[in-house]
Amino acid sequence: MLKPFSLIHHDSLTTDSIAATDWLLLLSEQPQSRFYHHPDWYLAIDEHLLPGKIELSSIRRDNAVVAIMPGVYNAQRHRLATPVHDHLSLGDVILRPGLDTDAIEQTFDTLLSDSSSALWDWQIGNLPAHTPLARTATDHEKTHTQVRMARESAWFDLSDSPVPGGKLRRNLNRLRSKLGGEGAITLQWVTDQADLPAAYEHFLTLESSGWKGRSGQSTAIAHDPALSGFYRRLLHPVFPGLKPLITLLWLDQRCIAAQFGLRTGDCISLLKIAYQEEFASYSPGSLLLQDVMAEAALRSVRTLSLVTSPQWATRWHPEIEPVWHVTRYAGNSGGLALKTLDRIKQTARARLRSAA
Repeated sequence: MLKPFSLIHHDSLTTDSIAATDWLLLLSEQPQSRFYHHPDWYLAIDEHLLPGKIELSSIRRDNAVVAIMPGVYNAQRHRLATPVHDHLSLGDVILRPGLDTDAIEQTFDTLLSDSSSALWDWQIGNLPAHTPLARTATDHEKTHTQVRMARESAWFDLSDSPVPGGKLRRNLNRLRSKLGGEGAITLQWVTDQADLPAAYEHFLTLESSGWKGRSGQSTAIAHDPALSGFYRRLLHPVFPGLKPLITLLWLDQRCIAAQFGLRTGDCISLLKIAYQEEFASYSPGSLLLQDVMAEAALRSVRTLSLVTSPQWATRWHPEIEPVWHVTRYAGNSGGLALKTLDRIKQTARARLRSAA
């Protein structure tokens, strides 16, 4: 008979606690590793984005790690959640591949039974539908688990037919030809550590040149030290497996579009896209995306993720999946009371939507 799961808790996220949990070992076993599985992603979050500190729990069985959970405690340590921020659009728990649904359910319960905190609930936001945790939560939603849709995520399969196709491809080719009349169009694919800082400055300049930089309360990354520090930190991962990428579209000596991305395995995730609004009539962001897709396919990239599902992407016909918010309630009095309150709120929101 298999031994029960055990939990080891670390009250801070450091290179030492990451090593102690065997995070990199578990990461190396992932069949579809993504940026939100990587320790450097959470280190950057911890250093720049949150008012509180990320803590780290690992769940083990027979002395082997089966799950890793970075999280933030609140409500006097009665509630535990994955990090939440406007710039964090996807998340997951790092699970050992091959765990069956019962084992994944037991990881929930082990986390909630942490004797160091009388937890009421555990939440993970922005969980992609394809992940084992999401499939378990949605297929086996039980008394103590609540699942609601948060948003959608879009991506492209670059091993399939060329993207974009049909009318959009013809329109982009027309715009490219027209823009080419004003100068030479070139793609710069930047991954070298020596070149990334300068490329990042080009990205920041473009991202703050439009409405984000002009608004009364600027939302541009360059104008927010925490955000600019977060993305700059991602350019210098400490651990292997996460590769920053900045792509730039040049018109002669002028940068007119940029993307900030992260590569893990055969997937590139585009976190941010910016362009020079002066050239908006040429759709420079779309021209850059088209070039990046073609170049990525040549570099053995099979998946290009947009992370979110922006409205402009509809005409590209990407693959779409739901992104879930999952809450697991403890069986104690605090968890039961919280579950009841959340169900009342959910019912009220549903009635308001029906009445609208």
